[in-house]
Amino acid sequence: MTDRYIVRSGRPVRVIVARVKPGSDLLRSLQKVAAEEGITSGVIVSGVGLLKQARLRNCKRLPDEYPITDANRTYLSFEKPLEILSISGNVTLAEGEPLVHAHLTLSKVEGDEITVIGGHLIEGCVVFGFSEFAILELEGIEMVKRFDEETQTLQLFE
Repeated sequence: MTDRYIVRSGRPVRVIVARVKPGSDLLRSLQKVAAEEGITSGVIVSGVGLLKQARLRNCKRLPDEYPITDANRTYLSFEKPLEILSISGNVTLAEGEPLVHAHLTLSKVEGDEITVIGGHLIEGCVVFGFSEFAILELEGIEMVKRFDEETQTLQLFE
């Protein structure tokens, strides 16, 4: 196996910190903040808070060939309090619009035990109380997702 990768570098410009209010969808809020602040190249460096419900997406099996489709994924919904332990990801430009690609780590209480779960952040994660996140905007780097022939999906860099 040969390791293959593409590397670009940039510099930090500013940090945008936001508080998401109760009843708001976490992903939509991240996307709106990125768009309103004009961020097209950035990394999500922090995120905490409390959700009253969540939806996560994970890959349950690898396909024989690309692309990965919903047949290869599982979608899980949780209707209970969930602590946000971390939000990580990036803000890129895809098809002319800012795109947030983020993963979420959550904890939930099951009886007397705390369980940690995580996955791809999708719509349906509803804030209870608050959520806070920070996005580090970058300059000198073009973070644009374009269609990749190999994976048959939008990918960062060519």
